[in-house]
Amino acid sequence: MSRAYVLAALAMALVVAVPAQARQTGPEREAEAFRQRLLAALARDDRAAVAGMIQYRLIVEAGFLIPVGDRAELFRLWNIVFSPATRCLIEESGIPRPGMPAPKYAMRVDSAGVALGDGRIRAVRRPGGLKITHITLPAGYGEGTGGQPRAVRFRWGKGRVSYAGRLSADNVDVYVVKASKGDLLNAQLQRVQADRASVRVVQQAGNRVIPSKGPASADKRRLWAGPVPETGEYRIEVARKGAFCDPPVSYQLTVSLE
Repeated sequence: MSRAYVLAALAMALVVAVPAQARQTGPEREAEAFRQRLLAALARDDRAAVAGMIQYRLIVEAGFLIPVGDRAELFRLWNIVFSPATRCLIEESGIPRPGMPAPKYAMRVDSAGVALGDGRIRAVRRPGGLKITHITLPAGYGEGTGGQPRAVRFRWGKGRVSYAGRLSADNVDVYVVKASKGDLLNAQLQRVQADRASVRVVQQAGNRVIPSKGPASADKRRLWAGPVPETGEYRIEVARKGAFCDPPVSYQLTVSLE
């Protein structure tokens, strides 16, 4: 076997062994690196880093146009512009790779920039790198985003009350109840599987998680029960579980105080 043949075979093996990502073009690598940086900043809630990846004036479409003129306005509109639905457009986008599962949204890279999320997010190439210029919000962008803490109110100061909720992404619904030392508090999740949502109780003063004193046989992901240790406010937190872009979950929370 000739030396030339051996070298040719070795070169072919090295080409096959190179990961698909390494065989991407320069613009594709740039676009994927931009997507990864954006996702990482969103995951750690680094709003300043995300703001630096925007070109102002950013145009946001939500059935009508929302011009975002600067960072301050972006921060004010943050929960609308970067709702869980928008983040999932970014997370489920990708560069198609031979031999790999196709992404839900194929990123389209051209000489001017890149489109993500089936074209609903557009970033253009600028001297400082790619910058987002246009976002079209997906349908249902405001669903299940978790609202402001809700005060639990009983008709006679104590009793039982139920709430219905819906959560997506990594959001948490918070219900605040006032109780006196020794009061028996019960918070039970219903109409949702235990692997889709869980409940816990946190003492507002000191932000301390309080362990449940309920029956040993009870599923503590779905039921918190016991006396409160001190007089004050307590947060009943309902947290969604599962992958960030899984469908939203609906639940019912029943709270009683005796």
